[in-house]
Amino acid sequence: MKHTLTLSAKELADSLLLTWLKAPCNLLASVKNRITLTLFCGGFSFLFMYIFSPFNMNQWYEGGPQSVTGVFGIFALCGMAGLTISQFLLIRLKGPRPLTHIQFMAWFLGEAMLIAVIVNIVNVSIHDYLQYSWSEYTDTLRYAFGVMILPYSMALGWFYAAQLKSKTTEKEKETALHIRDEYDKLSLSLAPSNLLLLKAEDNYVHIFYLNGSVVKKELIRSSLKKLEPQLSGLGFSRSHRSYMVNLSRVILFKKNAKGHYLLIDGLEDVTIPVSTSYLSDFVQRFTPAC
Repeated sequence: MKHTLTLSAKELADSLLLTWLKAPCNLLASVKNRITLTLFCGGFSFLFMYIFSPFNMNQWYEGGPQSVTGVFGIFALCGMAGLTISQFLLIRLKGPRPLTHIQFMAWFLGEAMLIAVIVNIVNVSIHDYLQYSWSEYTDTLRYAFGVMILPYSMALGWFYAAQLKSKTTEKEKETALHIRDEYDKLSLSLAPSNLLLLKAEDNYVHIFYLNGSVVKKELIRSSLKKLEPQLSGLGFSRSHRSYMVNLSRVILFKKNAKGHYLLIDGLEDVTIPVSTSYLSDFVQRFTPAC
């Protein structure tokens, strides 16, 4: 007796979340991203404190030995120092393996604690009325976390978007179809789905393709015999000794008094003959319209 395992939506979500938490996080693998993170968080934090004064921070230091702007600048530098220590010194302790997402979240909390330590030491040092205490540190940790979480998250989002874009670009490059002439010179690069039809004429091939929503035509010196091995595995097939079509673009396969023919989406005004030599392939794939 066969048993089928089914997961509820909650169980599936929990499983996916667990898988994601255990997956490696490579957003800060490059030195460039770590430098960008440090500079961006420092600059953003200063502007955020200066413009919005979260937690009414501007009122804490009015009349003190340092100007409010100066204090905010010092705090921003403390944050940058903490990130520099974390991202360029302490990170070496983890070894060559990347952090998982759950480890990265724990690392971020550790960075916030480190920055709070640095800010607390500097803050008490420049203000005589403050003293080192657990209460003072926890307050500093709460404020430091509140200030740095936004720029830190924004930077990670930026790196993630760039990573996705890079992967998409690489995928497009991998799947791009490169058509070369008889001298092996690159004539055209495009996605296979945008190539509609190839028509041979003497020593040339007319290539019909989509550029956006517009059908374009390119003439190259080559032959279908030369191009067929490259295209046959990508969903293209000869319908005639002079024609090769994108099978996914066929919208009509029909028989008339002269024989069978095809129509291609985007080239409805072009009648493409199907010769007897290639007819069986199309009969098996399509049902001829009457």
